[in-house]
Amino acid sequence: MTITKDPAQFLLAEYAQLKAEILKRSEFQHQLISIALVALGALVSVGLKESPIAVLAYPMLALFLSAAWIYNDGQIAQLGIYIQYRIEERLIGEGLGWEHAIKADPASPIIGKRIRIATRGILIGSELMAIGLYAATKHEIHLPPKREIVLLVVDLVAIFFTFWISRDQHLRAKMTEAIQQTRSESPPAVWCG
Repeated sequence: MTITKDPAQFLLAEYAQLKAEILKRSEFQHQLISIALVALGALVSVGLKESPIAVLAYPMLALFLSAAWIYNDGQIAQLGIYIQYRIEERLIGEGLGWEHAIKADPASPIIGKRIRIATRGILIGSELMAIGLYAATKHEIHLPPKREIVLLVVDLVAIFFTFWISRDQHLRAKMTEAIQQTRSESPPAVWCG
């Protein structure tokens, strides 16, 4: 790796690395969804044949997979905002570049919301499906054993927290506002041009 004192070259190298990081995190998000669906399939195949209680393990797993997905979503937003305000503006000017263009496109917020709705639907829907499949295996009308009741309560709490952590918190707007506030308080460390 060559060290350069040219700020533009540094920013270009940083831009390439951060875009690669965004791609890596996005791919990881897709893997998390795949893991969730494969895990549900595995637990259902075991649960429906041998032990219906096994399906009740899924909502807890889905909660933690949701948390990981949301963490990566926040990191992707943070990287995009950094690229927009700390790299693109310095290299090519305000309003130019991919991150500026994507933020200015009126379809971007709609697409972002649809992605989050789809993710919530997959994760929360599969949690509810796991409980529904467990309930479908119960042919008796009496109360299940205490351990199963405890697991059902834990699952309902897990579903609530999955919904709670996946709600739209307008993180991108909050991060953008924070960056703009710090920009107005102090000049950037590197000037290009």
